[in-house]
Amino acid sequence: MNVLSTEFYATPGRHTDVTGFGLQVSSVEEAVRVVQGLLVYDLAAKDLYGVELTAAQAGAVHERDAAALLELARTIDPRPLDQPRNPGERIGGRCNTYTLLTVALLRAAGVPARSRCGFGAYFVQGFYEDHWVAEYWDPEERRWTMVDAQLDDTWQRTIGMNASIPATVGPEQFLTAGHAWQAWRAGQLDADRCGLTSIDEHGAFWIAGNLRLDLAALNKVEMLPWDVWGLGWEPPEQPTSEMLASFDAIAALTIDPDHGLDDLLDRYESDPSFRMNGTVFSVALGEHQQV
Repeated sequence: MNVLSTEFYATPGRHTDVTGFGLQVSSVEEAVRVVQGLLVYDLAAKDLYGVELTAAQAGAVHERDAAALLELARTIDPRPLDQPRNPGERIGGRCNTYTLLTVALLRAAGVPARSRCGFGAYFVQGFYEDHWVAEYWDPEERRWTMVDAQLDDTWQRTIGMNASIPATVGPEQFLTAGHAWQAWRAGQLDADRCGLTSIDEHGAFWIAGNLRLDLAALNKVEMLPWDVWGLGWEPPEQPTSEMLASFDAIAALTIDPDHGLDDLLDRYESDPSFRMNGTVFSVALGEHQQV
């Protein structure tokens, strides 16, 4: 672990600056508890939490900026943000939203933290579900630890998990996109086991898309799961050998970002195939957006 990496991820990026909200957490556990008190998973709000979200609450899932999310939460419920809301008074979120706010709060406290995009193995048996988790630097263990802030008590009961809060997940439970890509390329993983079951999409193209998102997040440019830009393909199109080689190189950088951080940052900034240049296509909204 080099000092540059801990310093880089201990400060906010363009989407994780929450200065001015008076939120000071003293631990990872506190950060996750605050986030879980502000968010409710929008697609499961009715079935798991018994609440109907307003359009404003549900629309929060399309927000990329942590400060804007906190402002919306404060608009709906003006109490201090570290006081937990009932599910009906929370704003909607997805896995990346829980991750983004957790990372933002940890960085505000000077804790090195970063969003990771990949696949969770604990939602659907035998399948790696499109997912995001937060990763923070544990100074005592001297290693990065992944936590899934989405997994509150309700979610854990639903998926049959019995973990502490925050739920720590290991590499056997969460595959970063880079690890999934390398496993697929080595013939050790069926790409059709990676994707999103709710829309029945899966395959190597999905791994590639998450790899692009993970690279951006490691550059502190945290985007939405449905933001598309740069290099990629969709079935029935097949990737060219040049495309595969490009993603091979990105995967190699992302699986161990700390020992090649300069190279990772340089590749993102210099490669228009992967750098988010300010315009994305929102698959969820079916429109191009300026970011």
